[in-house]
Amino acid sequence: MTFPWLQAALRQFGQQMSGERQPHAILLSGPVDLGKLQLAKEMSAALLCLQPGFGNPASDREFLACGQCRSCQLLTGGAHPDFRYLTFIPKEKSEELRTVIIVDQVRELISSMQLTNGLSPRKVALIYPAEAMNRNAANALLKTLEEPAGEVVLLLVSHDASRLPATIRSRCQVIHIRTPAPSEALDWLKKSMGVDRPVAQLALQAAAGSPLRAADLIKQGRVSEFRLLLEHLQRVSTDVEAVAPAFEVLFKLDPVELWHWLALASAGKLRTSLGVGAATDASSGGGSESRKNLRRYADLQRLANRNRRLLSTPVRKDLLLRDWLIQWSLPTGS
Repeated sequence: MTFPWLQAALRQFGQQMSGERQPHAILLSGPVDLGKLQLAKEMSAALLCLQPGFGNPASDREFLACGQCRSCQLLTGGAHPDFRYLTFIPKEKSEELRTVIIVDQVRELISSMQLTNGLSPRKVALIYPAEAMNRNAANALLKTLEEPAGEVVLLLVSHDASRLPATIRSRCQVIHIRTPAPSEALDWLKKSMGVDRPVAQLALQAAAGSPLRAADLIKQGRVSEFRLLLEHLQRVSTDVEAVAPAFEVLFKLDPVELWHWLALASAGKLRTSLGVGAATDASSGGGSESRKNLRRYADLQRLANRNRRLLSTPVRKDLLLRDWLIQWSLPTGS
């Protein structure tokens, strides 16, 4: 079942198919944790299905594959002859995955796309995440986008389309996937996870508005960790003596999540300061204190993001956290 915030994108896709305006390349672009990959897989199934139901907007089901034909069965089993999925592969002589999609993968994909269809009316290739293609891989794909072979559809899924060459973006039908409105995300989360409104709101705050990430946090029982973090930050902001006990608690959290949440907390304070600053400037024409707060919380957010990147280095993680908490404890306007 497609997530409600993806229905508009799925409807756009269905209308293109029903009107025989099928593009040969589609780029699904948007933030992480919104279900873009699942949507791309549903599109792939519909493109390959032997009995698709495009064109009737009365039901979400009409835009999807039938789920029963031979094509759908093979795709579900991972053995469809006309489907290729390009993503990270292990490094040579290692189980560790690469962090880029290399040119050999794209060349192999192109070769397979030039073969005669084995079952479906078209061939489909799904590339995820598309921005992970290195320069040579992207250049190799560009040639195929400029001169598509037969009934081939390329589905590119990207969390950061700006990292793709402009020449590739310009040759794709772009479908933007946006973070749902808070009310829509909240309603879905309450219904799908069976939680009350306060828990759903806190989970969405911890997930920066992503309902799928919020759902994962609820499943993992980690919303309480975020609540604890906010409580300690509140204490630290009014009492420097609270830095030590806050450190003891927060240092035990998952470090990647910790710094992500600290960056979110800084961003929240930054937004609040922007609102206060606008009101102050409008009423008094000044606002030097609010400008100090803007710089302070912007710096704290930058430091949190920087420290998250430093997690893989030998730097002392405890010192980073202590220093950050001390900076957070400084009086407002300092």
